[in-house]
Amino acid sequence: MDLSMHRVIEKLIQWSVPFLNVFRRPPVWPFSFDDLKDMNENTLGFHLYEFLNSREFNYLPKYEMHDAYHTLLGYGTTSIEELKLQAFMWGNNNSTFAGRVLFILGLILFPTKYQIFKVEIIRGKKAKKLKGYDVIEMINKPLLQLREELCIS
Repeated sequence: MDLSMHRVIEKLIQWSVPFLNVFRRPPVWPFSFDDLKDMNENTLGFHLYEFLNSREFNYLPKYEMHDAYHTLLGYGTTSIEELKLQAFMWGNNNSTFAGRVLFILGLILFPTKYQIFKVEIIRGKKAKKLKGYDVIEMINKPLLQLREELCIS
């Protein structure tokens, strides 16, 4: 049963992206994939490159900042890791409507993971509010320094 619930979340994400892209208007992402690769190895940008490259991913248009959040916050790409990211963002008061819907569905499909998600909500509450920060401006900063400045444990 648990494996099929993971597939449900994965399919919801896959199906929602084209729909959400109709409405999403993120800032233009100014960095090529090679730009990230050429950055200093301690920067958020280089770690973003490693995050994507190690999974054999490239940029998903309009989701570059989302992937940078995965890197900044240390979440992977499984369905549970995506839900943990959404829990953090909810706790940080930085979630989107679609992220909240996904998170609520995740709670319904994975009630046994409630405590894990609760920890991430608390982690988000304890961190500085990400709304006040520009991910594009942070890309050349050292990842560990950013985590410390933003109180991301």
